[in-house]
Amino acid sequence: MRPTKTISSRFVAAFFALLSNSAWADISFDGYTRFIFESSHKLLTFNVVNEANEAALVQVTLDWGENRNSAYVPMALSRPLLVIPANGKASVDILYEGTGLPDNQESFFLLSVLEVPKEPTERNTAQITLQHNLKLFYRPHFSQSREEAVEKLRWTRKNRATGQWQADNNSPYYMTLTDVELLDEQGQHCGTPVNHLMVAPFSTFDLAIPDCTETPSQLAYRVISDGGVAHERKYDLTPNQANQQQ
Repeated sequence: MRPTKTISSRFVAAFFALLSNSAWADISFDGYTRFIFESSHKLLTFNVVNEANEAALVQVTLDWGENRNSAYVPMALSRPLLVIPANGKASVDILYEGTGLPDNQESFFLLSVLEVPKEPTERNTAQITLQHNLKLFYRPHFSQSREEAVEKLRWTRKNRATGQWQADNNSPYYMTLTDVELLDEQGQHCGTPVNHLMVAPFSTFDLAIPDCTETPSQLAYRVISDGGVAHERKYDLTPNQANQQQ
C-alpha cells in the first residue's frame, strides 16, 4: 500500500481549474435541456455537441424518470456509444416500439449522457467523469393544450402551522416549477421559497413553504416550458385558501 500524500493547495487549484476549463463545457445539446417525443413522430433525434479541441467518447443511456414496476423501457437508442470529433457533433435517434406507454398522459424518462474519461497518461492523475441528465417526455396527442393545463394548476393550503401546501395538476402533462414562493398583500416575499419541483399528471404534490407568518395573498412560481424557458406565474389565494388548516 502506498503512503497517503497530503494534497497541496496548488493541486486543489489545478483540479478546479481543470473543471472550469474542460469538464464543465465540453458537451452540450444545441441549447436543449429537455426533449419532447411527440407520439405522431416515429422517432426523436437529438444532437450531442463536442465543444472541446479533442475527440470525446460519450455513452448515452435511457431509463424511467420515476420509479416503475417494470425495469423494461419500451424505447431504444440508435447509438448508445459515440465518438465525437473535436468541435463536432453526432446525432442519436430515440425510437419507441409502439406499445407499453399510456396514451392518456405523458411518460417521463431520464436521458443520461456520460463523458467517458480517457485513460490517464501519467500516474496519480485525477480523472473526472461528468454525466448530463436530461428530461425526456413522451407525449401522446391531447385535446387539452399545455398552456391550458398550466392555467388550471391549483393550489391549496393543507396546514398553516407547518407551511404545507398542495399543488393539484389535473392534466395529462408533467409540470416543472421553480422558485415557488408566497407573497403577502403588498407583494413582498414571505417565507422560504422552494427551488424546484415537478408535479406528475393527474396528481397532487405536497410541499412546505415555511417561515411565512403573514397571511399570503398570492403564490408565485415559474413554469418551465417545452423549450426550457421559465415563465412567471402568480396564483391568487382566496382568504379561505390562505387560512385553511388541518
